[in-house]
This record gives sequence, C-alpha cells and structure tokens, in this order.
Amino acid sequence: MSKNSHKEHLSSYLMKHRVKPRENEARGKMPSKESRKMSASGEKLAQTNSKITGHKPIKRGKITIQDIPGEIMMTIFRYLSPQDLMLASQVCKSWHSLANDNTLWRPILKKYSGTKSDRSDTEVNPKSIESLKRDCLTRCVQQRNKRVFRLLRKRKSPYTGLPESKEVEQALRTAGVIFELVMIDKDDREHTLSHQDVFFHSMSVSIRWFALELPSINSIKEFQLYSRNPLFYNQDTGKPVKEGPYQRSLLLTQEVKWEDWRGKAIGGDELISLYSLPQGLTIAMYKGEEELAFVSFALSLDNLVQKCIYGTPEEPFSTPDDKCVDPGMSTRHGLLGYQLTVQLRSLRKAHWDDQFRNIDCKDGSIDGGFAIFSVVRPDQRIKINVEDSLYPWKTDAFKGKVKDVMVLDLTMLDEGSSVFWTASSLVKIERNKDISKMFDFDYRYDGIMSIEYADQKGKIYLQICKMDTGEMFLTNLTVRIALEIINERFGTNYKSTDK
Repeated sequence: MSKNSHKEHLSSYLMKHRVKPRENEARGKMPSKESRKMSASGEKLAQTNSKITGHKPIKRGKITIQDIPGEIMMTIFRYLSPQDLMLASQVCKSWHSLANDNTLWRPILKKYSGTKSDRSDTEVNPKSIESLKRDCLTRCVQQRNKRVFRLLRKRKSPYTGLPESKEVEQALRTAGVIFELVMIDKDDREHTLSHQDVFFHSMSVSIRWFALELPSINSIKEFQLYSRNPLFYNQDTGKPVKEGPYQRSLLLTQEVKWEDWRGKAIGGDELISLYSLPQGLTIAMYKGEEELAFVSFALSLDNLVQKCIYGTPEEPFSTPDDKCVDPGMSTRHGLLGYQLTVQLRSLRKAHWDDQFRNIDCKDGSIDGGFAIFSVVRPDQRIKINVEDSLYPWKTDAFKGKVKDVMVLDLTMLDEGSSVFWTASSLVKIERNKDISKMFDFDYRYDGIMSIEYADQKGKIYLQICKMDTGEMFLTNLTVRIALEIINERFGTNYKSTDK
C-alpha cells in the first residue's frame, strides 16, 4: 500500500469515528484525552490529505452545487450543447474554467469547424487549456463568411448600382440571418421579437414584426435593429444548427418620443394608423387605443450583407465614404453626371420604377443650402404606369389595406458610379383637387398626385398626373442635395450664394 493510499485510508477511518466524542458528551461523559487527541489528529490529517490529493474535505450539513467535484461537473457538461456551454461559462469563475476546457470543445471543434475526425490531434493542438473554444468559434466564423460572400459577385447591378437583390437574399438565407427588433422601454427593459416577414426588392428589403402582445408605444424610448447570425452549421446540409450559438450585429438605433409623433399619421384605414419615422421605420397603431399593431423597417441593399455579418452588438458596421476629389477641381465638380433610380412599392410588390441618367445641377440652381436637380421639368411629361396605391398589412389577428400610402426607394450614384444617396421609407400620396393649368388638356378631378421625402442628405419631390383616358404621366421630379454632403464628398466649397 502506497503512502498516499495509507493516508486516505486512515483519514477515512478517523472521519467516521469523529462523532463518538460528541455522542459521549450527549450522554454526560467527558471525552478522554486520548479520544480528543485522536480526533484532532484526524482533522489535521484530513486537511493535510485534501491538500495532497486536491480533493475537498468532507463537508457536513447543506451541500451546494459549488461543492460538487470538478470531475463530476465535467461529466455533466459533456451532455450540454455548445450554446449551453457558453451560457454555463458565464455563471461563475469555476464554471467558466470548466465549460471552456479543451476536453469539452475538442469534439465540438471536429464536428462543426470542418476538422475531420480522423486527423491527428496535432492538427488541432491547443495552445492553452481553453484555446480550443476560441479556435472553434474562429474557424466556424471564417467558414460561414467564406460561404456567404462567395454568393456575392463583385460586379454590382448595372441598373441600380447596388448588389443584386437575389444574391443578397440568397446570401442572408444561407447565413441563416434572423432580424431582431429590440424595443427598450423607459425602465431600460428589453422586449425582443424575431422577424415574421422579410421582402426583398431591387433596391431594398422590408422587414416586419408583429405579435399578440406588444409593449405600449408610450413606454418605448428606443428601437434597435439587430441581425442574429448563427455560428454553427450542419456539415452535411449547410443549414444552421437549431438553438446554436450566434453573433449579433447592430444595424441601427432609432430614438422615439411618441409625444412628438402623436397625431402625425400619414395614412390609415378603419383599424390602424400608419406613422413614418426616420431611417425607414414604420409604426402601425390600432386606432383609439394607441397600441402597436406592427413595426416595419425598410433597409437599402447597399452593403447590407456586410452590415449583418461584420457588425458588433455595440457598433454598426460602416465603410469609409468614397472621396471623389478632382485634382483639377473643375468649377462644376460634384454637380454633374448623377444617376437616379426610383421605385414605388408596397411591402410585397413593386408598382413602378424608372431610371434617369446624366442628371446635372444647372447654373444658378443652388439655393437654400441645396443643389437642385430638375430631373423631370414641369413642361415635360413621361408616361408611367402606376397601379392602385395600396399598402396591404396584416397581424396575428387582423389584416387590411391602406390607400394612398407606398414605400419610396431611391438610389443616387455620382459621376464615378459610386453610391451617393440611398433611401427607403413609407411616404404619403397627396391628392391635389386643383386642376393643373400648365397644359392644354384636362386631367381628372382627382388626377394629380404628389409625393415628398426628405432626410439629412436631401429631398425628392414627384408629381404624377392622370388624364381622362386613364393614362398617367410623371410631370415633375426634383431632387435637392444638401451642399454640405456634396462638399464633404467632393472636397468642394459650394455655398447658397454661388451662381
């Protein structure tokens, strides 16, 4: 018998007989010197033995989970999924060390990172006792990104100058991206919903959320939009692992002070009112109760995949703005050669789109801090075909259609064919009751429609007229770009007084 085994045996024997002195006290007998000495010796030996063997001494009374030996906890952790292991590692320091142990992550690495099981361990040789978890996550992210961006061609759409809509849709679906809406109330509590609907269009994507129970709009102070990106995929099917770990990328945040928007609906029907907020945010409210019916965001396809994959939970992904500085600095630099693509649509269906090339800001068309681009002048008319301006909607309980409301998408490219301005937002179609006297033919009484949109980069105005024959013409399209944006992009110094 070895020395350590002898100590363990003796320690066990002494611990079993520790209770005898207490029993003697209960009977009114005082323990002898020899028994007290033996008891003290046993306690001392047990403490020494625990230091030598690394085992905790036997504990009397209530036992907590912290008292379970590490070997038993490791056996339990082997039955946990990767997502549960990552959650367990956040409980306490001891669990963090156990849940990140290479023994647990080695089979996970081989299963999800593409490392073949018949490879030698030297190919996944850990640098530390917790390094395989980091290596596993890094490899899984790299494989996911490679698979996703392989679906995106470097060549952009020749029509819009943006990535092809079908490629963006395929890339995001391959990645298994889920769009999460986080509503933060005034008590800083988060209410999170995963998207119900996603609709892809030539220049943008619309995402919608609805549920039977939503927080009161008066309690919400901020909307946050995230993409949730899985990390682990089935190596055979390529589909994301259910309930697996994921990354979150912040896409945008929008503060909301409902008292500033109350009463400013841009449309509605007998059940809901629609509100158009900045950054493509649409809020639908049930009438009379000010309860949320649904929430929708419209996002441009410009760098959308990169924003979903490369962002962090704290900061959205962004690319440096393309500078287009002309070394010669011509007097018209930054005012010539633009391209504009415009589309009117509902959530699901496009109703009209058109493209305009070689758009210039004419001499004397700088005013009020804007460069003015007359794309379609009032004395011109371009025949278009716009179907009924309806905005279908639905929730878990109701559905309907709102008249004279549509989503406006626009993309403006500069003279170098780089994206200069993108926007996607719900807009109101105003019907003008006055008959236009600009032409020598009559329009229907309610045949003049106008649409306006504005953000920090610019403004756009459209006028559409309908004749008695039913034909429709675009009679005015004017774009105003903020001089501050032009000067920043092109290194110019235009001012409103320039002629």
